[in-house]
Amino acid sequence: MAWHRHGWLNRRSSAQLLAVLALMASHQARADDEDQVLTPYVQYSLLYDDNLLRLRDAAQAQATLGTTQMSDYVHSAAGGVRFDRMFSRQHIRLDARLTQNTFDNFRQFNNDQRDLNAYWGWALGEHFSGDLGYVYSQGLTPFQNLRVLEKNIRTAQTRYATAAWQLHPDWTVRGQYSRFSLGYDLPSLQNNSFSQDIYEMGLDYTARSGSVAGLQVRHTRGNYPEPALVSGVEINNSFTQDELKTRISWLYSDKTKFQFLGGYVRRERVTGGAANYSGFNARLITDWEVSAKTAFSMNLYREIGGVSDIDANYALTDGLSLASRWRATEKIRLDAAIDYQRRNYNGAAVVTGVTPSDRKDTYKKYSFGITYAPLRSWSLMAAIYREDSSSNIAGYGYVSNGIALTTRYEF
Repeated sequence: MAWHRHGWLNRRSSAQLLAVLALMASHQARADDEDQVLTPYVQYSLLYDDNLLRLRDAAQAQATLGTTQMSDYVHSAAGGVRFDRMFSRQHIRLDARLTQNTFDNFRQFNNDQRDLNAYWGWALGEHFSGDLGYVYSQGLTPFQNLRVLEKNIRTAQTRYATAAWQLHPDWTVRGQYSRFSLGYDLPSLQNNSFSQDIYEMGLDYTARSGSVAGLQVRHTRGNYPEPALVSGVEINNSFTQDELKTRISWLYSDKTKFQFLGGYVRRERVTGGAANYSGFNARLITDWEVSAKTAFSMNLYREIGGVSDIDANYALTDGLSLASRWRATEKIRLDAAIDYQRRNYNGAAVVTGVTPSDRKDTYKKYSFGITYAPLRSWSLMAAIYREDSSSNIAGYGYVSNGIALTTRYEF
């Protein structure tokens, strides 16, 4: 995400500043204050990736960039402030952060990033409650999202409001509205900018055990203001989507919880055509707290989702995620995760030689991380990962390996 670069903040001075703060933290811990409302923080990360731009191989790098260089180091220096306070039964949170990202090799992608997250959890009387929130994010578009090797800044905004009415100790009516917008600054990508409005209503039954069963309906309107021009034909991917799903949250035991959301989904492009979809979508999440130190989670899903790509306007994704956490000591935590996705595309445009319904991608990611918190206010993190993406369309597959080192200090 991007902010205009300031001369007073550069990579070296940022690294030195954060290193000094880390040294300060090693000599003096912040006093334990559970009621602290305002928390400034700084963070520094160093990332190495051997295929930063998500290219197929060195030959593709040479053809598109004029160099076989594919790896890079990325330095990220961040500073922010977090506000968190309860006012009676009202919960207010605010997190604002600025980040400067600099690249050793691909310096044309240097950018500044800004993030804002505001939240109000409200309660009215004994039977009404809900949330209001706003999330803003502006920065560099991830290279795996769009096959454009230019500096492309995207801005994402989410506004949401929820409300719940407890009609009876066992029954709750709930509603939600959210608006998400995504925009790109490159003129050539304006046709990928879009917004969507989501309206949702649900009815839940809560058992004495705390388990919940319910039914929900959702209507989504997606709007692409700028049509795409494909082979001289204008294509507009604006759509409507309707869902009817069952929602279950089953507290099997004190240590095991199952969550299920599934049902019928229908998606229609406003201009019609073969890009419509209807079928069964579902997601199953399992959380297992083996002990106070060890936990596992599983996420199994089949869902339709929008994509930002010139050759498709949605993908049907079958996925499986596995994650584990082990708190070795009070100060050391280890995390591991595996993510697998199989994406079947269907869209409005045609990639030469391949019809939209023929495109199939497979994505796999493996990651392992360790967090060491010598003090309550200071943490050190290290992570390694491997991404492997394959496709039946030439040039869309890639393999990347990386390592990230991060230090964070909260005042």
